[in-house]
Amino acid sequence: MSSPNMNTLKRCLADLRFTNSFTHHLIADARTAGEPFARARTPSPFAHTPRQVLSAHFSYVEPEPAPDPVLISVSKPCGEVLGLDLEAILADEREKDRFIGFVSGRYVPEGTNPWSMAYAGHQFGSWAGQLGDGRAICLGEVTTEAEQRWEVQLKGAGLTPFSRFADGYAVLRSSIREYLCSEAMFHLGVPTTRALSLVGSSRRVQRETEETGAVVCRLAPTWVRFGNFELFLSRGDIPNLRLLADWVIAHHFPHLAAHPTKYSAWLTEVTHRTAKTIAKWQSVGFCHGVLNTDNMSILGLTLDYGPFQFMDAYDPQYVCNHSDHTGRYAFDAQPGVGLWNVAKLASAVSPLVVDEENGDKSRAEDKLKEVLQSYAGKFHEEYMSLMTKKLGLMSPRPEDVETLVKPLLAHLATLQADYTHFFRSLSTGFTLAQSDSKPPLSEPLEEWYNAYRTRLLSELDSQAQDVLVKADMDRMQRMKAANPKYILRNHLAQQVIDKAEKGDYGDLEAYFKVLQRPFEDGSAEEGTKFAGSVPSWAKGLKCSCSS
Repeated sequence: MSSPNMNTLKRCLADLRFTNSFTHHLIADARTAGEPFARARTPSPFAHTPRQVLSAHFSYVEPEPAPDPVLISVSKPCGEVLGLDLEAILADEREKDRFIGFVSGRYVPEGTNPWSMAYAGHQFGSWAGQLGDGRAICLGEVTTEAEQRWEVQLKGAGLTPFSRFADGYAVLRSSIREYLCSEAMFHLGVPTTRALSLVGSSRRVQRETEETGAVVCRLAPTWVRFGNFELFLSRGDIPNLRLLADWVIAHHFPHLAAHPTKYSAWLTEVTHRTAKTIAKWQSVGFCHGVLNTDNMSILGLTLDYGPFQFMDAYDPQYVCNHSDHTGRYAFDAQPGVGLWNVAKLASAVSPLVVDEENGDKSRAEDKLKEVLQSYAGKFHEEYMSLMTKKLGLMSPRPEDVETLVKPLLAHLATLQADYTHFFRSLSTGFTLAQSDSKPPLSEPLEEWYNAYRTRLLSELDSQAQDVLVKADMDRMQRMKAANPKYILRNHLAQQVIDKAEKGDYGDLEAYFKVLQRPFEDGSAEEGTKFAGSVPSWAKGLKCSCSS
């Protein structure tokens, strides 16, 4: 996506164009129904009452204003996605107040009517029934000058009909983690939702202990998940299932709208996007933690940052969520879980595929099997492309999996090597131009290194000194662009959180800046503070589900 022209960025929220296609084309909860594109004059008493919502894709619900809102941080690159010049907005007192009101739930612009989505899902492999946006409220869908759609959503803005037994709020601890990680993932090149702002408040929220409340304003082209489709299949509501699928295809997969078998073609693309995103997780060492079907984006985005972690010591069986007692969502299980979740989506939309096969269930089943069987190949293709880039190879070869990637990961697991540090140091730790130059290696890696060096040399037409020097420079540049120096570390996030809870946001802002340029070396001070070794007390530090 090209960067917007700074001269065309909007300097006031009133210039945003709200189109709200989701609520305009889909079915509202009858107990909260209001006019599309207009604010409901009298808020429904059912909007903040947790209950079963039937025969609807969403409920209209107003956000609860955060008390005494404090704008802790904003993402200027994310603001540019909406076409906003946040620097100019925050320099104008009137516009700043309006912006803080917007991202804290105090101000809902004209032209929209906030809503929360209805969906269901499988959680830890078990059917959970209706779930829905229990603490997420979409302020509206903004359409930019480039005709890109972005749904602007507040997380932690109060009760919705889908809150069940919760309070609809979010705490500062988890809000900081989501704010930092979603933007860090974007700058790593991983498909993800975005985070526009982080707002603190005087609200106290009870979790394991009483904590400070917060609201994250986040963006996605759509927040529709696999679970939206599962909900309607579970209720036998095929008309609303079809309506939702048609809306998703028309607005987010328009190139498939006229396809003769658009539903299976669409499912194929969702399957491939999912496989590619999870391959990217594996390549950067990211553990999702709660990979339920209700946390699976229909666009293949990384969605809902609850328990998550970038691995420190490489451990293929690492589980980052302390509530995952069986290891269902362990790091090496993620590709398989992704396929399991896609299979649940395929089951949910199977009636649509049967229809497009003229009612022939056998042909529809064969088509769905074919789609699911394509997942593994797409995952492998993407993963190998990413890993060969991390190793500085110019092009992958089929044998690289067995001769380089698998042996290296096995060694890293045995040595409990820091995954990110190892690849970053490999980027600059040796030169081909000097045959005796190699990074400091433990003995088990000596044989692997020799095979790796031989493989690098095999890509060159000559081993003349000038050729090797040029090859080294090119390889180092490629590897540094594929291997980040800065990732979101659990212990660093916790240190940021500890200070932020005392009103000190300096480290949060400093860390946020380096996470927006993860492949750059940065200053010596930044390297020491944010890219150093993980202290012994922080190794194995896991995160909580409560947020």
